[in-house]
Amino acid sequence: MKKQILSIAISLFASAVLFAQTEVGAYKSGESTGVTYYLPNTVLNITLEAVEITRTPGEFSSYASNYLHINDAISNAEKFWEITSVKVKQSGTPNPEKMYTIKLNNGSTASNVQLTNDGLLQAINTTVDEELAKEQKKATKKAIDPKSFLTEEILQATSTAKMAELTAKEIYEIRASKLAITRGQADNMPKDGQSMQIVMNELNKQEESLKSLFTGTTDTVKYTCEIMLTPTIESDTTKAVLFRFSRKLGILRNDDLAGAPIYYDFKNLFTIPQPFNDGKKKKAPKNEGIFVNIPGKAEVKIYSPSEVYFEEKLPFAQLGTTESLSKDLFNKNAGTKVVLDKATGGVIKIEK
Repeated sequence: MKKQILSIAISLFASAVLFAQTEVGAYKSGESTGVTYYLPNTVLNITLEAVEITRTPGEFSSYASNYLHINDAISNAEKFWEITSVKVKQSGTPNPEKMYTIKLNNGSTASNVQLTNDGLLQAINTTVDEELAKEQKKATKKAIDPKSFLTEEILQATSTAKMAELTAKEIYEIRASKLAITRGQADNMPKDGQSMQIVMNELNKQEESLKSLFTGTTDTVKYTCEIMLTPTIESDTTKAVLFRFSRKLGILRNDDLAGAPIYYDFKNLFTIPQPFNDGKKKKAPKNEGIFVNIPGKAEVKIYSPSEVYFEEKLPFAQLGTTESLSKDLFNKNAGTKVVLDKATGGVIKIEK
């Protein structure tokens, strides 16, 4: 990719939030006469989610078919991992080679320029609401000991077979109670709908807990891993190992041979035409306007031999070019509003 150092400066109209003249200047250390901003490189943020699954047979699993007609009860203890999600998002990181200064004259302020916290140009003559990360509160389910619902008769049984038989009878009695309530035939009917729901919830909890003594239990623990990639124009690759995965060990580093490889393809689509070079000396670009990125595109694919987790064409700042918006868009009569994509530095919206 050809890189250009652009010398530009911007003067702001002193009494308004509109540009009077638009000149662009590359950042120079010690010349803090304005607002310095960056255009971004595009980063891939890859979020891997996997769960560790533990399956435990119930105490009465061998009697599940006989007493409850359950044929898929867990019979053997096992622990394994599964990939549940591969999510890809894009963000922007400041490109030090695209660092510019909006110069301020006549005591003007930069109230018409919005930057991100790390100095990326985000909006001109308007504001963009920042997306706040939502804290996800996960409800933890407290495990209920099914033996807390066993009756005295069940606990005093002298054999596992007898305990299983009596527990099955208890489950059938709970089901009969639920049926009586729904038909309005229970001896002690709940007084209202809310009371009925509370009773039904409790009976459901008891039934499911006792059933787990036959069916067994499945517990899952969720794990998340983050991978960040900043491709370049030379990053074309096929079947690069992004990470490895093992059903026994979970998500592993890409050099850990204990797991099977999960691959990553990156294909530059060359969507931005490259400038024709006829050998003649080109005129230097005018020091005018606001410089923005015109991103190129690449095809990104994450996959294993048996499954494709992600495949999409995405824009990338570093695969495109840098161009200027006309200074006429920002004179005091135009007041053009511009919003840029934080991940690519490309224009999302231009509005007068």
